[in-house]
Amino acid sequence: MKPILKPCPHCYTVAVSVSAGEIRCDHCGAVFHFDCPLCKAPHHRLSVFPDGMQCGECRQVIPDRIIAQMINNVLVVDEAVRCDYCSSPTLRRRHMTTGNRCFFFPACSGQAGLFSAPQESYVFLDFETTGLEIGRDCLLEVGAVKVDVDGTETFYQSMIRPIGSIPAKITTITGIRDDMVADAPPLKEVLKGLMAFIGSAQLVIHNADFDMPWLLVSLLRHGWECPDNGVICTLKWAKASGEPHASLGALTKKYRITNANAHRALADATATRELFFIFDQLAKPARPHATAHHYLSQCQDMIRRYSGFVQA
Repeated sequence: MKPILKPCPHCYTVAVSVSAGEIRCDHCGAVFHFDCPLCKAPHHRLSVFPDGMQCGECRQVIPDRIIAQMINNVLVVDEAVRCDYCSSPTLRRRHMTTGNRCFFFPACSGQAGLFSAPQESYVFLDFETTGLEIGRDCLLEVGAVKVDVDGTETFYQSMIRPIGSIPAKITTITGIRDDMVADAPPLKEVLKGLMAFIGSAQLVIHNADFDMPWLLVSLLRHGWECPDNGVICTLKWAKASGEPHASLGALTKKYRITNANAHRALADATATRELFFIFDQLAKPARPHATAHHYLSQCQDMIRRYSGFVQA
């Protein structure tokens, strides 16, 4: 049984789950059926299969977890973009052009080994800020993509209320305007949701030397202890691999990763996810691995240096 985090359209209660190919509300008992998401065969052509359904026309097994993932994350099947490994259709977020993922990820041929023992989940993280100075600038937006060991993907995105107005230069780069953050939640509230989302996952960041201090300084200022998550920097990985141009923009262009919303947090986090799996498949040099504690001393120095500044 896989939970769905969206409310039931009948009773508006979040008590919906997918089991044996059937979507059911545990509160009001409403039952919803779906057609084959791959070939569009009607529901009566689907038969019960362990932890899912099997289509009688295309013969594909549709796991319950994928149906739940599609509903929870507003994913649609993209027939135009096929998996490089098994030629299956891909999934993408509705209204976003970044990061198509194989419908059967990571079980399809060529991808099952990406989660090597010990199995780990990953959170791909990116921040947008009002500037480069942690002591006097603010976090504006966070975007994160979590990929669990079974390939399930979840997303976390939030604007963050800054102190003062957004510099015109930052609006030009990111497209984020003052009116977009006027009613945004405060940083402390966003951090609470973000850390619950991250859990014990490995953090994957393009230029971790920039984003990790922002995260840790913000956590320490609001009373959190330094987490012990592992940190993988794809910028350092690119440089160790001999990439002549290691910026996220240059690498997405080289590896044909669509990122139409560059310099927005969730889009850049999604592009980092794609880059990470490409590097893994290409057998690049070993991942440059650190822990959050690697940045702790630097962050403590920043807090002492700018003791009068706290983004609420």
